[in-house]
Amino acid sequence: MAVWVGREPYCDYATIREAVEEVERRSPQLPETIYILSGTYREQIVIYRSKLSIIGIGRVEIVMNRYAREKGGDGEEIGTFATPTLFLGGSDLLVENLTVMNTAGQGESVGQAVALTAYCDRAVFRSCTFSGHQDTLFTGPLPPSPKQRAAFGGVEVREHHEQYRQLYLNCRIEGTVDYIFGGASAYFEHCELHSMVRTGEQQTGYVTAASTPEEQPFGYVFRSCVLTAAPGVPPASVYLGRPWRGYAKTVFADCRMGSHIHPAGWHNWDNPANERTADYREYYGEGHQISAVRAPWTICRPYPNTDWSKESLFAGNHFWNKSAEGERSVRI
Repeated sequence: MAVWVGREPYCDYATIREAVEEVERRSPQLPETIYILSGTYREQIVIYRSKLSIIGIGRVEIVMNRYAREKGGDGEEIGTFATPTLFLGGSDLLVENLTVMNTAGQGESVGQAVALTAYCDRAVFRSCTFSGHQDTLFTGPLPPSPKQRAAFGGVEVREHHEQYRQLYLNCRIEGTVDYIFGGASAYFEHCELHSMVRTGEQQTGYVTAASTPEEQPFGYVFRSCVLTAAPGVPPASVYLGRPWRGYAKTVFADCRMGSHIHPAGWHNWDNPANERTADYREYYGEGHQISAVRAPWTICRPYPNTDWSKESLFAGNHFWNKSAEGERSVRI
């Protein structure tokens, strides 16, 4: 079945939230599709259902501006995980041609402000843009416990998956600090990772902050991606990653990087113990040069015979091979 969202009179709903409420009521066994017409939708969207496709037609922007230091009804700060513009908690998902933005502003002023929380498994994101500053894209699961707060809080998590496998194709993710973070097995192919200007005295940026569970075979893999920077981002000021938790795993394979990337490449989050447990790797193709002064506790070498393809890493499950949704018949 299909539900259409837009401001035209022939659409089923004018808001995404209304469409979500409709598909949440329907049988969870049948695939559903939400088509969203061009426009800017100022909503915070929480979606729990599985077997769902969300397809933007034209330029579709979902915008909200919640932030970690915002005070809730109890007078306390709401925290990072209450801030996502879009929350996805199910499995077997396809999200295509959406721009999801958190416009709260710089982390120095507002704290973390998430655009997308992908607390999901077997999810494909295609031709999407996720925009924010600090903590733009969270790929669940959460670590076992927070570092500072008593509990993570935020949007209720109703389903805990055995695995969190996610594929990002031809997407753009932009931010300043830890703008891709979390514990998922997430594969990024032909994506742009765009570092924004960080205001204030501290201008250091970080692309990733993985919290990969120790027993998980891989965390983040970036294959044939480009790392760019906005005008004003200082040279050698952005690290590829730092470990949110000690066993962070991140691989950049055959990626192209601008001069904004710090020569050391990786940061230990001011904890030398992380250097013994984090697994950080770069593999570069012929004709591409990598800084000779990469952090000595990381791996940096020419592209190996090891297969870093999505077919290999997601072996045994073909969720990633969603072909233009032609395989799902829908009634309009």
